[in-house]
Order: sequence, then C-alpha cells, then structure tokens
Amino acid sequence: MTKSEFEPLLSKAGKLAQDRDFFLIGSQSLRGVCSAIPRDFPKTIEADLYPRHHPQAWGILRDELGKTSDFFARHGYYLDRTDPALASIPDGWLERLIPFRTPRTGGVTAWYLEPHDRFASKLVAWREKDQQFLRSMLKHKLAKLRIVVNRIGELPVSASRRADLKPLVAELVAKLRAGTQRSGLMKNQE
Repeated sequence: MTKSEFEPLLSKAGKLAQDRDFFLIGSQSLRGVCSAIPRDFPKTIEADLYPRHHPQAWGILRDELGKTSDFFARHGYYLDRTDPALASIPDGWLERLIPFRTPRTGGVTAWYLEPHDRFASKLVAWREKDQQFLRSMLKHKLAKLRIVVNRIGELPVSASRRADLKPLVAELVAKLRAGTQRSGLMKNQE
C-alpha cells in the first residue's frame, strides 16, 4: 500500500468510525519515519488500524473497508483490525507514538508505533514476514541495536521469553551481514 492509497483510507475510516485518531500498529507504521518505504520491505495490502476513541466502530470498518468489502474488491487494499492489547509492545509505547496527518487524511491522525517499538513487537511475533521486515529495518538503519535491546527489556512478556529474543536479534544481524557479504562478492566477480 502506498502513501497515496493510505491517506484516503484513513480519512474514510475516520468518517465511518466517527473517530479522528487511530493506532497504526502494523508494518505501515514505518510511514511515521519514512517519506517512502524502501522497495525491499515486504509488501502489504492492509493497514492495521484501531480506532483510538471508538473501538466499537470496528464492525462498520470491517464491513466497509475490510478484506471482504467492496472497497477491497475495487482498490486491492484494505483496513485490517488490530488491537494494541493483542500485540506485545514495549512498555511506554503510548508516549512514543508518532502522529501522521496530511491534508488528504481529512483531519484524521494515524498514531504510528515508534520504530524500535515496532521492531520489538515484530521480534516477538517472529513469523517469516516479520524476519524479512526486521532485516530490512536493520539494513536501512531504521533501528539501533542498543535501543532495540532496551525495548526487549520493556516487553510485557516473561523474563525467559525476553532472554530468548536477544539471540534472535544477533541472528538477524548475522543474516544481514552474510547477505551483504554475498552481494559484495557477486559485484566483485562481475
């Protein structure tokens, strides 16, 4: 989903939910710090939005803008339900939210996760698409390892789970370095 697609989707969601503030929890949250998401990030056709003040509006949003809606059939992208309570996000995330509002959002603001909070949350999920996303974040220097390690310590998970996450960061860095070295070797051989 592009910025020019996301903006009117956010505006329409605001009108339907009668809410001017939405949490944006998923991958689209990089829009808070990137004018354009780099091409090598995993592509996504959904925006994980949650009405901040009127969560009861979710049924309307799903029907009008969700995966089974006419909107999705027409445009090829959709609004997906998320709930901050379901995600593992580091403590203090609310104070670090990044606002996104443009003239095209119709006065509606998407509150993006700060990149290190996004990183830690995706680290907990650890699906293949999350691993790709995290490697791309590191490659484009959208996360600092020192801050990521601190945020792991602030995750609302058990101490043993937090301990399990730190080696995953090292694994991501190693894979990124190995990929960088391979591409460097291939360029040298050409």
